[in-house]
Amino acid sequence: MCSRYQALPGNEAFAFEALPQVTGQNGGSLVRRIGRQSLTNIMKLPKIAAASFAFAPIFAWLALFPIPNLAQKPLFEPNNPNVPPFLSNRHLLSPESIAQAPTPTPSNLGKELLQQVLQCVASQSSNPQQASTEALQAATMQCFYKVVMLAPDGTIRPDASQRLKALIKATGITVPHPVSQGQASVQLQPLADSQVLTIPVTIGGKRKTFLFDTGATNSIVDSQTAQQLNLSGTPVPKEMLKYMAVGDNCSNLKATMYSLPALTVDSATVEGIYGLGLSKTAIPGKLSGVLGLDFLSGFDIVLNPQTRQLQLLRPSKSSVSGIPLQGKLGVMTAQVKINGQGPFTFMLDTGADVSVVSARLASRLSLKSTNKATDVQGFCGTQASKQTKLAQVNLQQYQAKNLNAVILDSDVLKLLGVDGIIGQNFLNRYQQHWRFGDRDELGLPDRGSLSLTALQRKTKH
Repeated sequence: MCSRYQALPGNEAFAFEALPQVTGQNGGSLVRRIGRQSLTNIMKLPKIAAASFAFAPIFAWLALFPIPNLAQKPLFEPNNPNVPPFLSNRHLLSPESIAQAPTPTPSNLGKELLQQVLQCVASQSSNPQQASTEALQAATMQCFYKVVMLAPDGTIRPDASQRLKALIKATGITVPHPVSQGQASVQLQPLADSQVLTIPVTIGGKRKTFLFDTGATNSIVDSQTAQQLNLSGTPVPKEMLKYMAVGDNCSNLKATMYSLPALTVDSATVEGIYGLGLSKTAIPGKLSGVLGLDFLSGFDIVLNPQTRQLQLLRPSKSSVSGIPLQGKLGVMTAQVKINGQGPFTFMLDTGADVSVVSARLASRLSLKSTNKATDVQGFCGTQASKQTKLAQVNLQQYQAKNLNAVILDSDVLKLLGVDGIIGQNFLNRYQQHWRFGDRDELGLPDRGSLSLTALQRKTKH
């Protein structure tokens, strides 16, 4: 997704979605290349935008609903069936009461994490019982992130996903899954000066244009649309954003968690989506939103980038002849070889204009970069990055040579546990049939397959 299409006169600007995913622009980040060139392309760096907020909706949901919801009083009334007995009274937020909680059956790790989260929330206020709902919600999200995601040195834990699953199991809560029905056949449109595509979406009875984004864990709406629909949401604490977005300053970034009304594409409808709200200027092309995998994974996706025809079909079993996909925090990954080495884990993202390689993998492969300085404009300001050209990229038997890519050192890639991103400059060479398996404990697609058919045409790369 792109941030603003701004660049100094005479400079070339690239917009990245940065998860994802999200930059000061919903996943849209600007890469300013120092040089005397004109604005020629828009690139979206997945998940630094929508994907970069991969965990935000989960934590926000936890803060709004069951156990994590140390904020909403109704969830803690006696005999509430959605809350474990030992969490049914708000006074149990005190460390003393937490220590007396019975051992949840799922796992010792889950129990330990649950106690740490509750103690963290209790420590955020001298009197948590009197704290406002908004303050408790913010504290809850922040504590979940701190306890579950971060190592003592402040880096992202490699086992963050497993820890979150253990915590949810310990609460006895079931994360709600989106409900999908119907089918669709629609014509997509290209985003100006870009290889990414847009899709017509109806939300709350209003027809909008969204970014079509398999690299976004969660769908996103712009703040103007949220206001039109009278949505009330929960702000995502700014302290969390520095781990989710590109850039060095998150003080001006505002992200809000919403329970969205039904989203419809043609005759395909999904209900029960929790999405993020960002300003319209933060979304590429000033679109009204981003359609992510929380919607798309409820269907088989058949996409022909050449005709830009998209079909959303009833789910079918993964193809044994297709490329195996593995879910990671709501995005789909596959094994990729770079310059004959690997395989490495890459996210597959139709919302990314170009492909991306993590700084760690680039160092391991001794990739050469251009000498021109490049700044990636993320949701939280700018971040240095480099451009490179990959001699050979293999996604199973499918190959691209001399593929343009960006080298980025981002916590978002570390959070997702991926080595890079396969973007549209690779995917647009093929007709695609995406299939998705069942959702995991977090309500995210667990696995799937991707069948590719080569298209006879020249593509930008």
